[in-house]
Amino acid sequence: MLKNSIMWKISFADSFTIINGISGLISIFYSIKGNFYTAFILILISVLADGLDGIVARKFGSFVGKYMDEFSDTVSFCVSPCIFAFLKYEIKIINPIFLSLSSIFLIFGILHLISYHIGEKNFFNGLATPASAIILLCISYLNLPLFLLYTAFLILSFLMVLSIPYPRIERYNSIFAVIIIFLAMSGLIEFIYLLLFSTIIYVIFGPFYLIHNSKNF
Repeated sequence: MLKNSIMWKISFADSFTIINGISGLISIFYSIKGNFYTAFILILISVLADGLDGIVARKFGSFVGKYMDEFSDTVSFCVSPCIFAFLKYEIKIINPIFLSLSSIFLIFGILHLISYHIGEKNFFNGLATPASAIILLCISYLNLPLFLLYTAFLILSFLMVLSIPYPRIERYNSIFAVIIIFLAMSGLIEFIYLLLFSTIIYVIFGPFYLIHNSKNF
């Protein structure tokens, strides 16, 4: 019976997916406790783990890996940023705008993840959930005006489900991305703005870069 257990279907490659999901879960706990700096770092750790998972999974991925990845990403990049923002801005539970926009973000994020695993390509069809999570996370951590958060919720939600191609962050670009994420983990405002603006640049110009440099378009 033990040999038929789902536990035996987990591979080494799935360890990064597990780190992703656990970091996202623990970040929720720290947000609830009001320790937003630690929660901020943990979500960024989830982003890094998700990136490593994508690299390793292409070579050593298991049968259950893609299913685990979908659920881990839901926790870390769809649920956790919403809770982070909700508590950071001290949103009242009866606020219909936040509840509506965060619900749309969650649903569209899940739809994006499902779409990604149904038809895997060498690019993202729609904005990836980690990029969306980073923007929401930075806006919330920096305490930018609430209307910017609401605008980001709405725009990012639709970008995740629209058929807009986004490039994977690979090779030299991945090195720059990792450096910026580690700098942001310092908690210095300047580096968090750097992470926010660099992600926004990716959101705006990523599709044009992919179309210009790819033979598939």
